[in-house]
Amino acid sequence: MKISFVLPGVSRVPVGGYKMIFEYANRLCRRGHDITLIFHCFSGMNRNQRIPKFAKLLYYYFGTYYFPTWFTLDSRIHKICRYKRLIDSELPDGDVICATAIDTAYEVAETASSKGKKVYFIQDYENWNGWTDDKVRKSYCLGMKNIVIAKWLQKIVKSAGADSILITNGIDFKVFDVDIPISQRTKLIISMLYHKDEHKGSKYGIEALCRLKTKYPALQAILFGTPARPKGLPDWIQYIQNATQEQLRKIYNQSLIYLCPSIKEGFGLTGAEAMACGAAYVASDYGGVHEYTVEGRNVLLSAPKDVDGLVRNIADLLNYEDKRIMLAKNGYKDIRFLDWNRSVECFENTIQQLK
Repeated sequence: MKISFVLPGVSRVPVGGYKMIFEYANRLCRRGHDITLIFHCFSGMNRNQRIPKFAKLLYYYFGTYYFPTWFTLDSRIHKICRYKRLIDSELPDGDVICATAIDTAYEVAETASSKGKKVYFIQDYENWNGWTDDKVRKSYCLGMKNIVIAKWLQKIVKSAGADSILITNGIDFKVFDVDIPISQRTKLIISMLYHKDEHKGSKYGIEALCRLKTKYPALQAILFGTPARPKGLPDWIQYIQNATQEQLRKIYNQSLIYLCPSIKEGFGLTGAEAMACGAAYVASDYGGVHEYTVEGRNVLLSAPKDVDGLVRNIADLLNYEDKRIMLAKNGYKDIRFLDWNRSVECFENTIQQLK
């Protein structure tokens, strides 16, 4: 089949949503499908008017073919860039065309039938960047085949009056696995994703880590993210910018605990990766966490923005090693159900049955 994925611009730095699409693209390509990635840069062209238009054109044109440097795409995958609204004459004909974000959904829905059957891959409830709740909910009712990555998103799509099929994200267990046995980790190391967006809750996580440092002087923390090192971050906290998958595996394997303080998250991919590498999981109850965890069995949860709750749960695991080991071992075993082969087969079967 000829399959096009339409992404909202190029991805210079690691982004979870892009990573999922790139994984599908690679795996479908290896199954014999003809894959095209269409980087729809129209919204980016209209942001930040201080940057000259010609500079943006050059950046997106060359960026389409240069990026992503943080993910290895199959060389057989085609990549094209579009600076204006999607025009049928500038899009390849195909069997399936897939919108991957609300920034692409409305335009993909209007493409000609020759561009392929229309799919909407929904990874979060995207009521940001000027998109109202009404526009988000209406995007689910555009007549495309809705695919969601989480049960909570499936409920929202249904409440908007549309159907969807659930296909959970996969984890590559060749990339993320245990190198340092869970019971042999002795250094007090906690890792966490840092992100500037408010809904990621990074400031609550950092505050929790700082409080814990006063109780456990030997505590070390490793943060990773795409921005530059945050100003004011204490010197004792290590920060790694644009970590590769190899670096992430090393970080997770060094960690006793992985902390996710997000307020709202579609899935929480880094938490699943950390579990696959043997870190005990402590998180805020951000919604998507329930897609692959069970409270008390493989995760300890507290309310979003509840710093006291994060501190209490982490301290519980630092004080009681057996509990930490039990939580981590359960997480490692339970997360194996997020198998990429199953996810790709479900996606492939879904698009092959489109009418």
